[in-house]
Amino acid sequence: MQQKSIIFKVNNFLNKYNLLKKTFVLGFSGGYDSMCLLDILSKQDIKLIAAHYNHGWRGKEADQEEQRCKDFCEKRGITFYSQKAPSNLKKTETAAREARYFFFNEVLKKYNANGIFTAHNNDDNAETVAYRIIKGTGIKGLEGIQEIRGNIYRPLLDCTRKEIEEYCEINNLTPNVDSSNTNTIYKRNFIRYEILPKLEKINPSVKKSINNLSKLAKLDNQIITEYLSNILPSVITENTIDIVKFISLSDAIQQKIIYSLISNYLDEYDLKKVTEILEFIKQNNQSKEEKRKSLTKGLWLYVNNRNATIYKENNSTKNISIEITKCGEYEFGEYKIEVTETTEKPDKFPNDNSGIAYVDLFGYEFSLTLRYGRSRDIFQPLGMSGKMFLKKYLSGKSIEQHKRNKIIVLAQSNEILWIPYLGISENVRTQTNPTHKLKITKTT
Repeated sequence: MQQKSIIFKVNNFLNKYNLLKKTFVLGFSGGYDSMCLLDILSKQDIKLIAAHYNHGWRGKEADQEEQRCKDFCEKRGITFYSQKAPSNLKKTETAAREARYFFFNEVLKKYNANGIFTAHNNDDNAETVAYRIIKGTGIKGLEGIQEIRGNIYRPLLDCTRKEIEEYCEINNLTPNVDSSNTNTIYKRNFIRYEILPKLEKINPSVKKSINNLSKLAKLDNQIITEYLSNILPSVITENTIDIVKFISLSDAIQQKIIYSLISNYLDEYDLKKVTEILEFIKQNNQSKEEKRKSLTKGLWLYVNNRNATIYKENNSTKNISIEITKCGEYEFGEYKIEVTETTEKPDKFPNDNSGIAYVDLFGYEFSLTLRYGRSRDIFQPLGMSGKMFLKKYLSGKSIEQHKRNKIIVLAQSNEILWIPYLGISENVRTQTNPTHKLKITKTT
């Protein structure tokens, strides 16, 4: 009976989201959950790639588990792909999860798959919700594990661990048994083996009750989301809050808006963090000068009397530069820059904010660099006799601090010749006719 029930639930999931006749990566540890799911899906009209990530923490035992997974897939004619974690991977649940999902996404790209299956089940969801309650969470956190998150699908989420174990027994499957799964040094295992059994003495159906709480939270959050959908578009644009409109709202709505904004960057609801952000906004919403606050590593909050912005630093692109060696098109991030020769003077020069500039590059061509601006760069604005640091120029243009790191410039050494959308240098102004036309357009 359990076998029919679990197959029905998985088939219902596949049909619900139209997942048949497609290619999927399945996270395959070889344990009860993933072996059950792989066995069921292997009998469906789906192409599977079983992806096994060997954390290497249990030495020979982990290697033997990987080999058993490989053998199982070879017997079933299922594509198997594995990878061993680097020796310096931190031995924490968070580090392991991040490394594992990074691997899954790499396999997805390699095989051009449509998505990723993971074998989270109903008991996992109860443990997750319990963990979030203990840490402190809001309604969003009470929703627990989602059936779909991005490109990740969880067909077993409505199935209990008991159903899964019975399926494996009936179908003569011999899953791996990870010895670390009973080690209560790990928080999830402690909840599974210590906390929930004690709660079952109060309510034998505590897991079912927690999962019902999760479903109710989803319904309540849908109502909140529908209500906020009428407010958010006028208050938030991408990662920025309109301060004037925001301050006019109630504290409760303000908190929900802040959470809506930071949920793109933080995994779990943190009332303390939301309160800190709200207080910082209220302290600085009259300031003409932009104030900033660190939220987490690389994540900043900027506030002035116009906006409150969440900004995530991307140091990996900070030092990118492209050498301009000839006329042509150059890709720079989400922009395309065109450099073309021209000797015709336009009837009317375009405004600085048009993204087009006519310049005289005589003496500069072609030893130019396209890069992000630096505060100590030198710039002589058009029509001015003196030079100034880029930082001062941007301040005079009222460019908010968090946007200055993304200012693109065309420069020779530390001398700026063109700042797209903001101005050209006096040193490349056209005395008679221009030598070149510069144009920048956004590609995405």
